[in-house]
Amino acid sequence: MGGVGEPGRGPAQPGAPLPTFRWEQIRPHNLPGDKWLVIERRVYDISRWAQRHPGGSRLIGHHGAEDATDAFHAFHQDLSFVCKFLQPLLIGELAPEEPSQDGPQNAQLVEDFRALRQAVKDMKLFEAKPAFFALLLGHILAMEVLAWLTIYLLGPGWVPSTVAALILVISQAQSWYLQHDLGHTSVFRKSQWNHVAQQFVMGQLKGFSAHWWNFRHFRHHAKPNIFHKDPDVTVAPVFLLGELSIEYGKKKRRYLPYNRQHLYFFLIGPPLLVLVNFEVENLAYVLMYMRWTDLLWAASFYARFFLSYIPFYGVPGALLLFVAVRVLESHWFVWITQMNHIPKEIGHEKHRDWASSQLAATCNVEHSLFIDWFSGHLNFQIEHHLFPTMPRHNYHRVAPLVKALCTKHGLSYEVKPFLTALVDIIRSLKKSGDIWLEAYLHQ
Repeated sequence: MGGVGEPGRGPAQPGAPLPTFRWEQIRPHNLPGDKWLVIERRVYDISRWAQRHPGGSRLIGHHGAEDATDAFHAFHQDLSFVCKFLQPLLIGELAPEEPSQDGPQNAQLVEDFRALRQAVKDMKLFEAKPAFFALLLGHILAMEVLAWLTIYLLGPGWVPSTVAALILVISQAQSWYLQHDLGHTSVFRKSQWNHVAQQFVMGQLKGFSAHWWNFRHFRHHAKPNIFHKDPDVTVAPVFLLGELSIEYGKKKRRYLPYNRQHLYFFLIGPPLLVLVNFEVENLAYVLMYMRWTDLLWAASFYARFFLSYIPFYGVPGALLLFVAVRVLESHWFVWITQMNHIPKEIGHEKHRDWASSQLAATCNVEHSLFIDWFSGHLNFQIEHHLFPTMPRHNYHRVAPLVKALCTKHGLSYEVKPFLTALVDIIRSLKKSGDIWLEAYLHQ
């Protein structure tokens, strides 16, 4: 065993004893350009390599100076391949007397969760059923064709147009779910196949960049409901969520009437997220990071859509159809994705272990065949967050095991009726607005 390591030491030499580090030496290395992390008690200096990380430097940087073992296993499907990139970054290991996790974490919970993950792997619950995903893609493509045939056979009247728009909304919503599966590499065994298929679904079927989505979404999974790390809750100053409500109130910040945010949410939340926010954010990402392949994929979607519908509607009518579909799918997207998160704990970094952090930020919705399809199985949000690379058709099989783990450790495993989950979004927004108002008036 090597001696106590010195900050700034270079990569460990092959065959040489590994230097050892204490957590007090590791904690300072969580700065831009200076990032260390711990995986299975080994210490890695990712400072320079972080910019080359396929998931982006922010994603891996969120685990700076932490034990990232469970996040590492959660995000990576082919560990033997990924470990090749880790070896040159190795600078040492934790000292024998140091705990595997820093801070007041439940070591027994961590151990039990890792045992659960191994049991789930032994049950082959990370293996996908090709027929399941083929059927999903097939019904998406069928709806795209059906929408066009509706206008082609019945004409561009209001009734056929409404029917076609609703069919396209279903297709677009289900495409969100399928590209989400592919982004998490939960469909094919080879990551590259998942990435190529995701580019097709996200680009040709939806008109967005797959790289943009992964850049955004993986950060949400790494640190769910954590301000400045999860983009889904970093929505101030438009909406105030969780701990930020009282902070804004105490500092007398009032950019909007936050005590009415549960009302203006209906005006600017569900209607505009996909049509405005996602479109602008997606384009900015593609141009900033020069993702020209993604731009071509997205262009193919717009070319197909408008070449298909301009002959029936003209340019203004085709634009109106496009906007109508985007607004309606945006409603679907917002309500489904936020019903599991907004009502849960939202705040600043607590440096919890993987299982605790995911459970604190998620809840489930009662399942049925329809709800499973309608939500893309995101009603099993707890299982999805604990095991993001697991194919969604296996969530119901792992759910009892996760619930048993939560019961053993006294953790909340919350399951709500579907309508209650939707209403809780508004209740949470109103509660946050009321907390802001009270702090604003009385501090």
